[in-house]
Amino acid sequence: MRPTIPTLAATLLFLLPAPAVADSPLRDSLADSSRDVDATGALVEGTVDSLHRIGSSELPLPAVSPDPRFPLPLSDAIVRPGVLHREVIDADARLERWSIASPAMKRPVDVQIIRAPGPAPLLLLLDGIDSPSDSDWITRGRAPEVFRDENVTVVMPTDATASLYSDWVSDDPVLGRQQWETFLTAELLPLLDAHPDLHSTGRHGVGGLSMGAAGALHLAANHPDLFDGVFGISGCYSPLSPIGRQTTNLIVASRGGTLDNLWGEFGSPQWQRHDTAAHPEGLRDMAVYLTAATGALEGAELQEFLESEELTSMGTMLERGALTCTRDLDLAMRAHGMTHQQVVYRDTGAHNWIHFHNELRPAWEAIRDALQ
Repeated sequence: MRPTIPTLAATLLFLLPAPAVADSPLRDSLADSSRDVDATGALVEGTVDSLHRIGSSELPLPAVSPDPRFPLPLSDAIVRPGVLHREVIDADARLERWSIASPAMKRPVDVQIIRAPGPAPLLLLLDGIDSPSDSDWITRGRAPEVFRDENVTVVMPTDATASLYSDWVSDDPVLGRQQWETFLTAELLPLLDAHPDLHSTGRHGVGGLSMGAAGALHLAANHPDLFDGVFGISGCYSPLSPIGRQTTNLIVASRGGTLDNLWGEFGSPQWQRHDTAAHPEGLRDMAVYLTAATGALEGAELQEFLESEELTSMGTMLERGALTCTRDLDLAMRAHGMTHQQVVYRDTGAHNWIHFHNELRPAWEAIRDALQ
């Protein structure tokens, strides 16, 4: 019989990496316990419920050392959107980097673009929590491989670390200015639609993983006239739910940001506006694909875990939380009379790039026809 671990202590074990030697019995035990889906789910939900009951607003988290470039410098000289610079990164993959002048962000914003060979719709592909200068969708998610033969121009914003792809109410002393919703919807897409070299058809999709999934569903629900399809891979779609609140705190605080700078005090109108599960009406007339997994480790994911130099099952815990969040949004859509969404729950898969890469192609294929 597997020993029972107190809920909060177990969660901290999963959240905080610790050195471990190869073939550690604890490592093997945790790998085996990832398959106990009911126990993992109860652990996640029990912990956040306990925090709620005792009045603890957010689980304290250690911050990752922030990117030394942040906060990125601002410029009042940027008054209109425009393409400042273009660079070919990989001609064979049709991969380019474009630098975009953003009045909302008051700085140049780099986006990486996989150009379609001819007229095509645009797909915003949003990264996870770190959103580095070279999109993880390219370096780890192998997006150029997935979209090589697809009739779509893929646009990947960069340097959106811990941003939720949202308009923040205040500039953050560590993360800087975050006005991503305005940049993406009011500046970037119109600019790219009008650019003669991209031959945009004027149809748009948006998708992402984890933080990017939350951002994608929010953008789609709040701008239904702009998007024809949306997908979310392993996301959380209600920041006001117990799991969603802790996930939002994890994203911002673990990267050194101040949570109140995001949407103000918890429960404010901006927090409510970003609760897609409470307000899913905007998703009614577009293709919607949602997916999440149980967190169980099998195959390549299990092997990677067993060979890792660090002991962490955070991927199992985060994915099990995303599973609950995905079910919540699916149920909310059904409560509003929507049954058109395609929702896939995987028996295995954790919150890692092996899983995210595997899910990208089916997610794209589920919304592809809606963009044509």
